[in-house]
Amino acid sequence: MTKKTLANTLAFRGDWEALLHVLREHPNLVNLASESKGYTPLHQAAWHGASLSVIGALLGIGADRRIRTKNKRQTALDIANEKHPERSDLAYVLSERQLTIAQLMRKVIVSEPDLFGAYDGNQVLADRLIASFGAVPCPEGLDELNRRIENAFMALTGVSLSSSKEIACGPNEIFKLQADTRFWASRFFPLMSAYASRAHTTPIAKEWAVVSDLFDPAPETWGLRGDLFLWMEMRQVLCHVQIPEDRTDLAEIVKSAFQTLAGKPLRSGDDIFVSRLARGGMSSGMVSGSFWTEQFILLLERRVSWLQEIWVSTTP
Repeated sequence: MTKKTLANTLAFRGDWEALLHVLREHPNLVNLASESKGYTPLHQAAWHGASLSVIGALLGIGADRRIRTKNKRQTALDIANEKHPERSDLAYVLSERQLTIAQLMRKVIVSEPDLFGAYDGNQVLADRLIASFGAVPCPEGLDELNRRIENAFMALTGVSLSSSKEIACGPNEIFKLQADTRFWASRFFPLMSAYASRAHTTPIAKEWAVVSDLFDPAPETWGLRGDLFLWMEMRQVLCHVQIPEDRTDLAEIVKSAFQTLAGKPLRSGDDIFVSRLARGGMSSGMVSGSFWTEQFILLLERRVSWLQEIWVSTTP
């Protein structure tokens, strides 16, 4: 029996311990489909309704959520929704979410620990680029990715990557932090291109995840008209805030951001008017405290618990 046949057989049986042992030794098999229906191990895990620890292990090895079966042209998400519609955790972790440019940058920075020196202006500029990209998805082509990054670099610094002009990133003339175009052109952006080629098989990792990552996908329902726009602002504000271990801490982070942006404490039952969020409509500019306390924060807490279960399975 070949290793491919063995992997497909173990996945069909739902023998996850043996399957993961094989795949960790031969990760190139993780996306090879069966001859009959075109099921990959991730499809089989969705069919069986496997635990998040199993799903997380497959994703950590490199399982691709985009692959479709031969007969019904189903993704693993399609199969999970058909066989286990009650499993909202499977729907969340199997969704085909493309990495954002900001997530890709954070992935590169964590994976390459020697990129920056102490008091490095390049790191300050990296933080600014991450904040500026927000939720912008990685484009399919590397040329387009490079073009967007170069444009953002120019917009933030006023300097072209082809220039050798000094870029000051420090707070004043006494305490200077310098960024170097040569670092970005010859080191960081080539790394971005290399990691972008694996973006579709890169799951959210504990080492670089932030609270704003939990906002995707967006809620299916909203409270009042202002909630959408406050959600967009909060996602941007929390792009550098690490996901806490404790769900209570997560709720406090959201409540603090709410009060900062809305100008009033978050309380269930309170509807708040925020003038800058008034974009038209009957409840224009109104924010629903009940939506945030009784729906969205609870949604974020569930997503954290699902991710934590996946992260345990991928910890060496």
